[in-house]
Amino acid sequence: MRVNIFAVAFLLQFASSCVKKPSEATSPPPPSPPAAAPMDANHRAGIVVADPVTGEVRTPYQPTEKEQMKLAAFEAELSRFEAAKKNLAPAKKLFQTYCAQCHGPEGRGGGPLADSLDVAPTNFHEWPIKFGSRPIDLALTISGGRNNNVMPAFGGSLKQDELWSLVALVSSWIEARPASKPLVP
Repeated sequence: MRVNIFAVAFLLQFASSCVKKPSEATSPPPPSPPAAAPMDANHRAGIVVADPVTGEVRTPYQPTEKEQMKLAAFEAELSRFEAAKKNLAPAKKLFQTYCAQCHGPEGRGGGPLADSLDVAPTNFHEWPIKFGSRPIDLALTISGGRNNNVMPAFGGSLKQDELWSLVALVSSWIEARPASKPLVP
């Protein structure tokens, strides 16, 4: 088999000209923020209270007797919330495992399953929080679920420290919202 040395040299030169040298490499553009899921009618209307099971709007919000008992129990555990606020790294991992499929990786409501749900997952950075934004309200929602299990109950899957870790993360997003920022219509 005869090899044409000039053809090999040409191919090597051509191939090397196609590869960018490290000095010529361009950095990728910065990632754009994830798009938020569209709001459902209650979010658009700014309604912040709703029945935890059916999603029906309650004005004003009145917890059921069972919810009041759970809220009282969560009130007694607020020290776990305070401890969890000091280190949000474990909560971010938990959020990716349990929440990101619906709420998106950063809690903006645009997860891969968001479009398939009857109720839009909350964007914690911008939208009203339908079932209350106090830590005990968030704990009740995460542990018990909402809207006929569109938001599933994770109380049986999470340890108490994990629950309060997620509450601390979501609370940090809610607290970081600028007071002057208008809600996205």
